[in-house]
Amino acid sequence: MNVKPNLSHLRPPFAKEHQLNNAFDASSQGHAYGTLLSRRWVPSAPGQSLTEVLLADIRPTRLNRLAAYLWMCSTPSHTNVPPLHSHAVHGRNVVVSEDPALHLVWTTGIIYIKPLPAYLLSHAFWIQYLAGADMDQDRVQVRQAAMGLLRSYYYCVRHESDLRVAQQPQLSLIPTNITWAQWCNFSTSFDTIKNSEVAPRYHYGKLQLSRLHWLVRIRLRELNYFYIDGYYGESFARYYGPLLFIFGTLSVLLSAMQVGMAVEQLQTRNWVAFWSVCRWFSVISLLLSAVVALYLIVSLLIKTLDEIIWAARAQYGASHKPKTDVT
Repeated sequence: MNVKPNLSHLRPPFAKEHQLNNAFDASSQGHAYGTLLSRRWVPSAPGQSLTEVLLADIRPTRLNRLAAYLWMCSTPSHTNVPPLHSHAVHGRNVVVSEDPALHLVWTTGIIYIKPLPAYLLSHAFWIQYLAGADMDQDRVQVRQAAMGLLRSYYYCVRHESDLRVAQQPQLSLIPTNITWAQWCNFSTSFDTIKNSEVAPRYHYGKLQLSRLHWLVRIRLRELNYFYIDGYYGESFARYYGPLLFIFGTLSVLLSAMQVGMAVEQLQTRNWVAFWSVCRWFSVISLLLSAVVALYLIVSLLIKTLDEIIWAARAQYGASHKPKTDVT
């Protein structure tokens, strides 16, 4: 649920002297603001209003709808955003996505990051469009999405090395002309932005894509949250490992049972010692297979229950904090 703030107290989240984009300053004297924006920074379709363009560019609509259940997909804290340099440590590639619904969504080896729009770096843009008491609900949603995106970048870029990663040519998440000192001055107060000021999606940090798949199947009746595989082979390849493990386990079990049945015929002959070895070997094989399968099942259950209990406790603690402490 979106919480509409007291509009009369809305201000830009940074001071004018700390803005990183002054291109809008010249347009503050009555120029075609929407035309400047749509032609230079955001693609727009014919007939779209500036608000519609901005909503399409930065509002994570589907995740806002799922916000009440996102604790199932992530640590229930907006600070759960790893700095950019740490993704290489964990074997993840940073992939640029302009889709706001994919910002900070991760899967095996990949995390999607939305570049920081240039218009959000302008103090004049915030003053003219995202501040004051005359904003309608759509513009409030634009502001909440913008505030959440800026706050997420505060945690993405915590070190000078993070800024260098963000400015790599293949990513260009942040303009390359921005220095570390300028970024620090610009973002210094973003961690004080409260949850009531951001879109519901930004009450959380990074989100696991596999869990989002299950969540949209249950809550939105959709097959997938985001379809990655472009070919049927890639789509089915993920099942090869589990299927081979299942077939291998079943093969061991069946072979052990066949040995157990076959050695019964040896009992009537004079091969008692060999019969005993075969008998015990088949029994041990069955027991080992059962132990391995049980261990994996129990480990999965313990890990799943541990994450659910931890997330529930964190969600309970967050919901019972004094309102003045919620950030």
